[in-house]
Amino acid sequence: MRVLDDTIVARATAAGAGAIAIIRLCGDDALAIGSGLCGKKLADLASHTVHFARFKDSKGIIDEGVFILFKAPSGYTGQDTVEFNVHGSEYIVERMIRALCALGARPADPGEFTLRAFLNGKLDLAQAEGVADMIASDSEASHSAAIKQLKGGVSAEIFQLRGELVHFASLLELELDFSEEDVEFADRSQLLGLLNNTQTLLQKLINTFKYGNAIKSGVQVVLAGRPNAGKSTLFNLLLGDDRAIVSDIAGTTRDSIEDFLVVNGLKLRLTDTAGLHEATDTIEKLGIERTYKHMSVGAVTLFVFDISDASSEAVSDDLLHIKAFADQIIVVGNKLDKSGISEEQAEEKFGYLRSSVRDLLFISSKNPEDSVKITDSIFKLVSTDEIAPDQSLITSVRHYDALMKSSEAIEKTKSAIIDGVSGELLAFEIRSALNALGEITGEVTTDDLLDNIFSKFCIGK
Repeated sequence: MRVLDDTIVARATAAGAGAIAIIRLCGDDALAIGSGLCGKKLADLASHTVHFARFKDSKGIIDEGVFILFKAPSGYTGQDTVEFNVHGSEYIVERMIRALCALGARPADPGEFTLRAFLNGKLDLAQAEGVADMIASDSEASHSAAIKQLKGGVSAEIFQLRGELVHFASLLELELDFSEEDVEFADRSQLLGLLNNTQTLLQKLINTFKYGNAIKSGVQVVLAGRPNAGKSTLFNLLLGDDRAIVSDIAGTTRDSIEDFLVVNGLKLRLTDTAGLHEATDTIEKLGIERTYKHMSVGAVTLFVFDISDASSEAVSDDLLHIKAFADQIIVVGNKLDKSGISEEQAEEKFGYLRSSVRDLLFISSKNPEDSVKITDSIFKLVSTDEIAPDQSLITSVRHYDALMKSSEAIEKTKSAIIDGVSGELLAFEIRSALNALGEITGEVTTDDLLDNIFSKFCIGK
């Protein structure tokens, strides 16, 4: 049983010296404990007000600053909360927290303030996860997706789906009470129509996961190919910086190099890898093994080959080998400037590759304009035109799994209706679909699930 009425305290701002630090105190005794530090009776003050105070412990004045008061049931957590704004000295912060603990508070666990907000009905579980995504957002797209989730965009769609299913589930349960009289309260044709509509809406949400997960986690893009194909030059071109060493000597890159790039609000994690060839020493072998590993876990592989030097047979063989490790491949014919042939001629020679890969591009990694070809191709690969600008995105693997479970249960229910099975089995399958959807918003939870989610939050949130 979770304890909600004890009083917790934590620093709510990042560690390290700064102009201001915020210390958050929350719980049933927050007003009394805060009064002991401020020398003012907080219970007599109005909620959502700011006050100046000198904060004192048994040794004397710790600091002077302001505190903000939120009385239950208002505020973030739904419990009495006091936020102390003090000077950002590590010594001051630690002494403030020690003083509050001496008065009866305890240090908060990671995510405990948001957990209390969820358990007190201030946020549903999907919105609470949106808070964590907001904190972790590092691009415009990830920030926008987190805002939509925090505002309840995903939750609203789930609640609507559950509401319609609950109505029919209750009618099926009612049928069970009158099973001996052989009556039907739930019209099977209407139920089948609802299930078809629900599954369409579920699939619409499921289809956003590929892009949503890419927004949240970033897209790992692996540059792979033979030595001296121009991978490092392309890596530097995409980054707009001389990040990797470039040389005419084959095999300059013997290990992986990683950096980040944001394109259209989407974060790309670029990895330049060792050239694929028959290794002659241990270090080369280790570098090439890492190349294969990166390809196997990466979302997109840029297979780079030298147009001026590679034959069609060699490129085909290399591509076949790379396909054993990589899923989504963009083939990049590089060094167009050095080859002495036009893009049209390159297309005539290597165009046959289009039938087996996601995209085929011909570029010169020394031409800044060609970087746009690469980034546009990657962006199109992970996004989809089916997603409307204002549509909620599924960014969580947990949410995706729950939607898949719900969709599978609905498919079983549809088959059961067509086969004319009993209302009891129909009710069971619909309950399975409802439970899966409830896992997203928190209407169906376990302590293990909550511990797993909120343990990933920072302390103080």
